[in-house]
Amino acid sequence: MPLISPRALKNYFNSHNTYSLLLSVFLLIPFLGVAQEFQDYDELNVEIIIPRLGTYEIPVAIKDQDAYIAVNPLLDLLQLKNELSDNGTVISGYVIQQSNTFVINSKTNELKIKGETQSLNPEDYIITPTTLYLKSTLFEKVFGLTTKFNFRSLSIALETEMELPIIKNMRLERARGSMNQVKGAVKPDTTLHRTYPFFKAGMIDWGINTTQQTLGINDNRFNLGIGTMIAGGEANLRLNYSTNVAFTSRNQFYQWRYANNDNSLVKQITAGKIFTGATASLFAPVVGIKFSNTPVINRRSFGTYTISDFTDARWTVELYVNNVLLDFTQADDSGFYSFDVPLMYGNTAIELRFYGPYGEERIEEKYINIPYNFIPVNELEYSLSAGIVEDNENRKFSRFDLNYGLSNSITLGAGAEYLSGIENGEVMPFLNTSIKLAPNLLFTGKYVYNVKAEGLLSFRTPSNLQVDLDYKNYKEGQTAINYNYLEERKISLSSPIKTKYFTAYSRLSINQIVLPTLKFTTAQLLLSGSIMGISTNLTTYGLFNERARRPSIYSILSQSYRLPYKFMFSPQVQYDFSNSELMNMDLELERPFFKQGFFNLSYETNFISNAHTFEVGLRYNFDFAQTSLTSRIGNQNSSFVQSASGSLILDTNTNKILANRTSSVGKAGLTIYPFLDLNANGRKDKLEPGVPGVSFKNSFGKISYNLDGTILRVTDVQPYKEIIMVVDPASLDNIAWRVSNAAISIETSPNYFKPIYIPIQVLGEVAGMVYLKSGNKTKGLGRITVNILNNKGVKITEILTEGDGYFSYLGLEPGKYVAEIDPEQLQKLGYKASPADINFEIEVTEFGDFKDTLEFTLEKIESENEDLIDQE
Repeated sequence: MPLISPRALKNYFNSHNTYSLLLSVFLLIPFLGVAQEFQDYDELNVEIIIPRLGTYEIPVAIKDQDAYIAVNPLLDLLQLKNELSDNGTVISGYVIQQSNTFVINSKTNELKIKGETQSLNPEDYIITPTTLYLKSTLFEKVFGLTTKFNFRSLSIALETEMELPIIKNMRLERARGSMNQVKGAVKPDTTLHRTYPFFKAGMIDWGINTTQQTLGINDNRFNLGIGTMIAGGEANLRLNYSTNVAFTSRNQFYQWRYANNDNSLVKQITAGKIFTGATASLFAPVVGIKFSNTPVINRRSFGTYTISDFTDARWTVELYVNNVLLDFTQADDSGFYSFDVPLMYGNTAIELRFYGPYGEERIEEKYINIPYNFIPVNELEYSLSAGIVEDNENRKFSRFDLNYGLSNSITLGAGAEYLSGIENGEVMPFLNTSIKLAPNLLFTGKYVYNVKAEGLLSFRTPSNLQVDLDYKNYKEGQTAINYNYLEERKISLSSPIKTKYFTAYSRLSINQIVLPTLKFTTAQLLLSGSIMGISTNLTTYGLFNERARRPSIYSILSQSYRLPYKFMFSPQVQYDFSNSELMNMDLELERPFFKQGFFNLSYETNFISNAHTFEVGLRYNFDFAQTSLTSRIGNQNSSFVQSASGSLILDTNTNKILANRTSSVGKAGLTIYPFLDLNANGRKDKLEPGVPGVSFKNSFGKISYNLDGTILRVTDVQPYKEIIMVVDPASLDNIAWRVSNAAISIETSPNYFKPIYIPIQVLGEVAGMVYLKSGNKTKGLGRITVNILNNKGVKITEILTEGDGYFSYLGLEPGKYVAEIDPEQLQKLGYKASPADINFEIEVTEFGDFKDTLEFTLEKIESENEDLIDQE
């Protein structure tokens, strides 16, 4: 065994200067004895710093103060072509281009670069039984690599103007990875498909809102939502009760939906209140059943379509497409919100959910129609629905849609709609199409027999200017649509505005309605954005009526100012240009308190009606509920509002009831069990403990832990969605613990907690030494391959010894193994190993077993061969 290891030598180098080192070596000569006679250089691993790549370890030999770098390991690291001859004396290859060839021949002391032969000085290289080292100063001449060796820090800085193959390959892989991410491609280690339990009790939403008025009618509202799994499908019930509105079925929501994307014939079955997409005017919900082969998970498409509208100021708006949350945003001070919605394949059901700052919640289902539905080429999708309209007449309704992807740019569709009670035709057949005319030019058209014809042309420039031209022509006298329009003409221009001083979203829309005896035109110009850090919205409306003497034009300006001490000041004014007067003014001051509380004061005056209102509001978001108190005191009426809302979630895996302040019905949950898989069978057994503190690299919901941190619960997860859960290995407390499948793909299911078991392997480590013996002298030998075989003789891994002969490997599952020196390398070097192999066992322990007593000694097979070490 060597008296001074390279590790000790490197530590000594790092803490002493060169002169102290030479003096110390001189003083140590008497103690080194035969070790000094054995060689006049030292082999060890040093750090090599490669720009744009990082820091790696590479074998070097240090002779005097010169560094000799191992040629093959460095070229392999940089992925440069190189081959080593059988006797280990010749290295040949080329640098990037096949014309840039090189040959290093230590036997003949020749160096060939691009076919030109040069002499090689014996002092320019060092050759060992396993490695050919070349002086670091020659790497630029031979390979175009500048290597600067720092003797004090024992490190090498590599510089080159070439794009090395390893860097090029990494760049290409990143580009491909980004492309796959854009396309939605994922490569998980494990996929956990959806399950379809017969019954699971899941989520409960609740809400209370009470209002007292001095001059009006008091109102008390209660809502209750229940979400379960029944017969493998999602069952949702929402009950709404008001002391001023009769409790009728029409005002309630109930729906059961079964979804299975693996079924090619029927992917979705919906019963109860259904989304119809009707052409006819329906002012009441439809109770019935619907079948479709449209996937629940939306396919990705090639573009986006901008939708925008108004709601109450600073309300949160969620956009759902086919019950999947696509995006959410907060309306600005004027209530304006906007979404860039991806153009979906197939039939789409659009839903918007509005959440107010005081626990208010509003859901709309007729919603915004995305006009462009493209079907993948050669695919056929259908939707069939039938039911009863909950109006006074209980009219019968049915609709059949059929769409075919003629190409990736053309989709053709047809179908028929039936609604009883229509005088001029209860059956309404229709044709529709969506066409991608150019990369940013889209057209959709639809014709409904005896009702209407419509077309929409949309163009989007590279600078995101979107132009929409919409035209509808109604058949005179039709009664399916409940208004007497003859034509609708609409043009809309929207574009982001970016300057040095502000960014904004702009939209100009002009809508003209042609009636039998009148034309009615409306215009809207909107500017919404941030000006010098101030959130600003300016909206101007124009109403033009042929019978009116002059148009009605007015503007609403709203802003938000962030003041010191976390105050937010939000003024809003409305001005009527037609009458040159100020119509309305609203001033609001808000400040957060503690972590989840908000306090606000506001004053509003309406100059037209001479109404003045002062408001004081307080809201606090507990972990289990959202609460609010509001007092509005005015000269014409005063009101007092109290509200509270939240949800209860049942985790049937652990029989635990959780409280949440947001809505949970229809959402998914996960119960995650990280555990030590001591017997490596992939299943959690009774005696296998949980692992605390495991975390994830990505965010996909709200995560909470149990008391000891061994069980994770994830709430607020969107259902019918494939999420990738990536375990963070840095969160594991022990280096011997490892997750073999860290990226897990999960198909989420609504209204219940899906159990996820994460087996964490407990791995063992093996270590030892490889020596070279010549006569009665031994030394550690680097670059020797040690094979690790399992009890069936299958090679598990191979380990390369370091410069001092040391080897180690962490990553062995519990079991019996055999270690051996690689037979091919032994034959190539002409060595034999003693012992030929070593049996060892990695035992089952909680923190990993460690076997470090493996030692091999190599000797020349033929004694008449020249001993390389003695020659050196």
